[in-house]
Amino acid sequence: MQTGKILALASGAAYSLAYLDYNRQVLKGATKPNGATWLIWSVIAAVSAGSYLQASGDVWKSVIPIINIGLCLATFILAVWLKKFQRPDPMDFIALALGVVAVAVWKYGGSAMDANLIIQFAILCGFIPTWRALLKNPGCEQPRPWWMWAAGYFLAGLVVIFRWHNQWSDLIYPVNCVLLHSSVPILGLGRQQFRIRPGVNGPN
Repeated sequence: MQTGKILALASGAAYSLAYLDYNRQVLKGATKPNGATWLIWSVIAAVSAGSYLQASGDVWKSVIPIINIGLCLATFILAVWLKKFQRPDPMDFIALALGVVAVAVWKYGGSAMDANLIIQFAILCGFIPTWRALLKNPGCEQPRPWWMWAAGYFLAGLVVIFRWHNQWSDLIYPVNCVLLHSSVPILGLGRQQFRIRPGVNGPN
């Protein structure tokens, strides 16, 4: 089996394990997902997967966005089962609106890559509520699944490199998601260190 395909399978495995870890924490009550938000992100995941697969023309590069549809839906179903529903954050609605714009661009403009680039902004918007929550409570997110998600996207980036066809745009999605997912544990750790720094929020 080619190296790129092996890396693609490894990226999918890391990504799936991250979701298993995240949802295990949900069941323990350590993390509280919002069902409404996860419904929105299931829609975003579907647009992301379809546009990236068409733009890249390579199913191996698209392993993560494809499996992400099912994993987002599974988390949504878990949130429904646990009756975890709140009003979505305004940024979630902006992300959904960007998803609608991406579909319109894809359908009427004929450019799947342009649609996927718009989705990258939708993904960014989806992180803003998490960043705000971390600024208030650095311990609200457990770091391990976020590092695993970042690792999955890093491997997905390597898949693009090993299956290179001079499509620089194929790298934007995995690189964007590596940066965004790794930002969560980094921000959480940074805020925790700030809170316990002598003379600031902790004992001397």
